Amino acid sequence: MSKAPLGKIVTLFNQKGGVGKTTTTCQLAGTFGHRGYDVLVADLDAQQTAASWLGRMGGQNFPATLWSGFRYKDNTAAELGKLAGKYDLIFVDCAPAVDQPGTWASLLVSDLALIPTKLSPADTDALPAALGLAKKAKQTSGLDYPVRTVATAFRRNRADEKAAFEAIANDKNFPDYPPLKQVLSDRVAFTRSMLYGATVHSMPNAKDAIAEIDALADAVAKLLKIPAEKKV
Repeated sequence: MSKAPLGKIVTLFNQKGGVGKTTTTCQLAGTFGHRGYDVLVADLDAQQTAASWLGRMGGQNFPATLWSGFRYKDNTAAELGKLAGKYDLIFVDCAPAVDQPGTWASLLVSDLALIPTKLSPADTDALPAALGLAKKAKQTSGLDYPVRTVATAFRRNRADEKAAFEAIANDKNFPDYPPLKQVLSDRVAFTRSMLYGATVHSMPNAKDAIAEIDALADAVAKLLKIPAEKKV
C-alpha cells in the first residue's frame, strides 16, 4: 500500500528580482526529485522562467512536474492546497515584489519560506520587506513555520559580502529568521544547467556546485522534518 504524499509547501520569494530565486527553486526541486520525492514546481511568475527551465529538452532531464499557477492570483492558496494532496514537495517560485497576491497566498499555506538573496547593498536593503511579509503571513495564518534567507551567488573572497551575511545573521528586527549557513556560491554551473533543463547534478565538472546544493537540500529537509532522501 503506497503512502500518502507528504504535501509540504516551500515558498521562495523576495521583494527584489535578479536574486537567484528561480535558480534556487529549480535546483532544490530537482535535487529532491533525484532523491526520490514526487516534486511539483509551482511557477507563480508571469515571466515563467521556471517553466522554461523545466521544459527545455522536452522536460526529460528534470525530475519534477510543472504547474504554471500565476493566473490563479487570489485563488492560489486553494489550488496549492489541492495540489498538496498529490505531491510530496511543492516548491513555489514567486514573482518578485512582495505585493503579489500569489506570494501572499502561498505564504498562508507554507511549511517553509525561503528568501534567496544576493549580498549587494541593493539586495540586502530589500530583505526587510520580504521578512516582514513572512512574519505577517505567519501571524495571519496561525502557522508556525520556519523562515530563512539563502545567500546566492556568494563570493567567498569578498569581505563586503561576508560582512553583509553577518549583518543579516545579527539582524535584531528578525532574530527568528536567520540566514542558512548553507549558501550557493557564484558558480556558472547553477545557471548553465538551465540550458539543459536539468540541475547541476547533470553538469560536467560541477562537483563543488553539487556539494553546495546537496548541503542546502539537506538543510531544507531538516527544517521540513523529512528524510534527506525518500524512503521506499
